[in-house]
Amino acid sequence: MKKILLPLLLFATGCATQNSLQEVTSTENLVEFRTQITPQFLQQHLEVIAHDSLEGRATGSDKIEVAANYIADFYSDLGFTPMGDSDTYFQSYRLNAEYTDSLVYETFQINGADTLKHSHSVESSESTGDFIRMFGGSVPQEGDVVFAGFGVNDNERGVQHLAGEEIQGNWVMIFEEIPYVVEGDTLINPDITSNSRLRNILVEMDAAGILLISDYSQSEFQKVAEMSSESMGEPSNISLAYLEQNGQSGFPKGFLQISPEMAVTYLGLSSTDELDEKKQNLVQEITEFTPYKTDFYLEYTPYDGPGHMDAENVIAYFEGADPDLKDEAVVLMAHYDHVGIGAPDESGDGLYNGADDNGSGTTALMAIANALNEAKSQGYQPKRSILFLHVSGEENGLLGSRYYSDHPVIPIENTVTNFNADMIGRSDPENIQKGDTDYVYLIGGEIISSELDSLVQSANNLTVNMRLDRKYNDLQDSNQFYRRSDHWNFGRFGVPFVFFFTGVHEDYHRPSDTIDKINFEKLSRVSQLIYTSTIKVANYDGRPVVDNQQFIEITRLQSR
Repeated sequence: MKKILLPLLLFATGCATQNSLQEVTSTENLVEFRTQITPQFLQQHLEVIAHDSLEGRATGSDKIEVAANYIADFYSDLGFTPMGDSDTYFQSYRLNAEYTDSLVYETFQINGADTLKHSHSVESSESTGDFIRMFGGSVPQEGDVVFAGFGVNDNERGVQHLAGEEIQGNWVMIFEEIPYVVEGDTLINPDITSNSRLRNILVEMDAAGILLISDYSQSEFQKVAEMSSESMGEPSNISLAYLEQNGQSGFPKGFLQISPEMAVTYLGLSSTDELDEKKQNLVQEITEFTPYKTDFYLEYTPYDGPGHMDAENVIAYFEGADPDLKDEAVVLMAHYDHVGIGAPDESGDGLYNGADDNGSGTTALMAIANALNEAKSQGYQPKRSILFLHVSGEENGLLGSRYYSDHPVIPIENTVTNFNADMIGRSDPENIQKGDTDYVYLIGGEIISSELDSLVQSANNLTVNMRLDRKYNDLQDSNQFYRRSDHWNFGRFGVPFVFFFTGVHEDYHRPSDTIDKINFEKLSRVSQLIYTSTIKVANYDGRPVVDNQQFIEITRLQSR
């Protein structure tokens, strides 16, 4: 009799354990805790992350350490497991950087067979120059100055501002503002962004550099130049030390802002008023213009010295409940750095708070963690584990996420999905104009994994029912958003991802990206969608697989 009862008892115990696990990991019950993600919670923490006292959270600065400590303390209070170095929440990494002593600009005028020195200026801590280095320029560059109007080719609209003149190896002088729509007429395709223009000129057309003509007056330019002078000695051309080759760091091509007076000289004009008139005439005759070489040649010489600094990612771990699946993880990610202090806007403000970019994503992860913690306190946990990854160095070239993906605390093969939240607290002008702001852009998902896309759609239908906009979800999209934020450092290893994003707005990378512009109701809804999507993936019986052959081929071709 005893021999018969013992197996029955074990079977009954096993059923009870399985039923208990099903109750603990119930998707239906876990999803209910999304209501813990509130506008009030998000605002409370964003007021700290985007506060003036953090001075824009530039990677490597003292102030970003304040943000890192605040985030780490939050996870410590929740009791989440630290997954950084030496049982801390911090994963540290070394960065190489250039520390600039001075930048020398020499202009020569070409008059037939004669070349005459026209001007010499130096940008240093003690002087301002005729140019301001915006970024890049890690090595000397020289070349003819070619005026290229607005610096775009739009074949569909007959705009050819980069055709018919030699661009390679020369400086390309262009007006900063691209006139997309004038008096109701679309002159240039809005998909041709400032970033894609820059990439086209410097990378694809291999120019020596860009000379940007802004709308600043000469006095306004001088104020910015003085601020730039004061920042001499701050790190630039930041790169990951372990990836350095041959000791060269930074982007070699120069991206400079040219003073209005020097632009007048290069164009053979007599005043800045004529410069304004030239710009307006160029708008009116935008399809008639072709680039031309000016009479000037520019030599740029940076006097930079090598150095280094340390940065850190913040990593916290929430363990899953299923003994067979808890070693697998969904990675939730947001970058917590921003661009620090820089060129002032028209109000004179030079502090870049980065409330949306990316205080919004940072606080979204904190809110999701808080909801999970509340669920756990009520006896509910997802099957798989959740890793909360706050990376730095995004604004310097996705450096923190690159470091993590090469030094993961959860093996890449055990990383089921990556969800990246970056700029999710606002709406872009296009959707505001349409009066339809209850949306979120999804990038990734269906162009990588149809299963993952279905899980996110299911999460949306189950909860917030936002409009899932796929405008940028195209491997051929000119913006290339699918590989321009931190998620790409998982995608390059074949990890399926979704990038949650609400679009670029007029305050992007400007001091005006402040907390008063955040739509906290929308931020809470997007955060709830990410939370529910996380639960769906963490409890999914299988694993979302990469099933788009085009994406597979792209990742094979990209360097790792």
